[in-house]
Amino acid sequence: MSAISTIALLVSVYAAVTGLRRLRRGVREAISLEVVRGIRRLVTAVVAAVVAIGLLSGRRGLLVFAAVFLAEELYETGVLALILRRSSGDSA
Repeated sequence: MSAISTIALLVSVYAAVTGLRRLRRGVREAISLEVVRGIRRLVTAVVAAVVAIGLLSGRRGLLVFAAVFLAEELYETGVLALILRRSSGDSA
């Protein structure tokens, strides 16, 4: 389980760094879809970190929490991205 936890932590760090870059770019250049993509990456980073902690501590509750949290956030940001895509396509 140590190798899987290490991979989850590396994924978490990578997702956090790229998520912050996308979020910063989206806010700086006023690109709302980029902001949503950045938030999705940050959520992925948090979930990967919780999965690593859950694997290292042996608590299944953390793994269940990570799965439910990821599913809810991906659904929510997916709907938001769909709304943003539709609204920007109509105005052009």
